[in-house]
Amino acid sequence: MSLPISRAQIAKVWALAHELGLDREMLYLLVPRGSISALTRAEASDLIEQLSGLHARRENGPVGAVSASVPPRDRNAADATPEQYHFIHFLFGRLGWTGEPERVRGFLMKFAGVPAVEQIRDRKRAGAIIEALKAIERRGRATGGASSGGGVAPPRASR
Repeated sequence: MSLPISRAQIAKVWALAHELGLDREMLYLLVPRGSISALTRAEASDLIEQLSGLHARRENGPVGAVSASVPPRDRNAADATPEQYHFIHFLFGRLGWTGEPERVRGFLMKFAGVPAVEQIRDRKRAGAIIEALKAIERRGRATGGASSGGGVAPPRASR
């Protein structure tokens, strides 16, 4: 029988979410069953590891980032949000792609036409990338594969 999440793990999840600037809604999108208190200790450890990795990438620069070539600009309502960028990086981590920058770059080139997450400019495009990554993760779980996404092809555009 799996042990339930500990109070210390709950506190760590919320602390990391706060450091990343994730609001309650965004955090709950990242929680496997949509409830922090329903997690097992092992699931909580995995979530904490993913959030910690996202925090480290945020401080050290994201995978595939080309920040020097991305000029600063004014934001408007159609722009992708920083939360979307963070969530995309988080999903790459959940799929196990953070150690494979060429895979990340290839996915982004194919589905967004850009080599780095921070170069996605359109909010709708960022949302579509998020949904595609979530679908890849769901398919990986449905086939019994690890969350690494190994062997799972990206979704094809319907014609």
